[in-house]
Amino acid sequence: MDWELHSSWLVVNILLFLGGLWILIKGSDIFIDASADIARRFRVSELAIGLTLVSIGTSLPELASSLYAAFCNQPEFIVGNIVGSITTNITLMLGLGALIGGSLCFSRRLLTRDAVFMFLVFLLTVLLTVLTRVPGNSGVPEPGINRWGGLLLLVLAVWYCRSLLRNSDPGTSREEEREDQAADVAESTENPPSPPSAARCFGLAALGLFMVIVGSKLLVDNVVWGAEKLGISTMIISVTVVAFGTSVPELAVTLAGVLKNRHDLAVGNIIGSCTFNILMIFGACALVRPLEIAGIDGAVNLALMVGAGVALLGCMATGGRLNRVHGVVLLLLYVGFLIYNCRILLGLV
Repeated sequence: MDWELHSSWLVVNILLFLGGLWILIKGSDIFIDASADIARRFRVSELAIGLTLVSIGTSLPELASSLYAAFCNQPEFIVGNIVGSITTNITLMLGLGALIGGSLCFSRRLLTRDAVFMFLVFLLTVLLTVLTRVPGNSGVPEPGINRWGGLLLLVLAVWYCRSLLRNSDPGTSREEEREDQAADVAESTENPPSPPSAARCFGLAALGLFMVIVGSKLLVDNVVWGAEKLGISTMIISVTVVAFGTSVPELAVTLAGVLKNRHDLAVGNIIGSCTFNILMIFGACALVRPLEIAGIDGAVNLALMVGAGVALLGCMATGGRLNRVHGVVLLLLYVGFLIYNCRILLGLV
């Protein structure tokens, strides 16, 4: 029997929503750290962990909340959450990173391989929604992604992840890699780490996963309840409020990368997260339930996501770095994204 984690009081539900968001993010953080420790015990390189685990791990809140929404037959929440998270990651997170860092340098391969692949994934998503019709909640076929499309996205996710693990060098020179390794050795010599036991690693991973599941349920239940009570589209709430909340891990990693002068990590984390948000989350959710892009709001937000991808490629291609001017451009795009959705949210159109 399904039990829903919300009450009839608005204030209580707001607190449950915030609590669910905190549990979701904290659980994701615990799960990421535990997974990294497990990966190290299996002698997977730190570089490969960063390219795969960090990007996938910071997408864990979106994955958990979207999968739960798929089982609860809430496709608008999924589309809004993922499309909104991607747009927020590119425009707000990288915009803030460029403003704070002043200049975000990155390897050429990050542009020619990963950013281009991310944009191709965006275009594939649009193509799938144009060519496919899935049953909508109203009974009328809608543009969307069916189970075959979801399977294709998951296959691409596995292929991309495998290619990253095979090519653990993210585009830095061998000299830079040696310097990083020397710095890591020096740091480990000064502060020798005590590796946790396997039982502790797996126990923390289980705890983090449990927190992610509980946080996801709190988040989705209260968003759906609020949308129903206020008469607002679930997608609009998820594309703004939920998308920002579930993007907090990406923001934390990006700012940490900027402050620690690890610009490849800061930019690569966003690009990787956006790619895996589509391939992994849309793919998995479409296998559970076909996803429809219903109404003009879904189509416009999908177009805004593609536009953010175009803007990022353009900024990365000019000068080989993201500067403060690029940061302002990206932030202005986020403001436009918010204006469009908040006008709907406030009932002004």
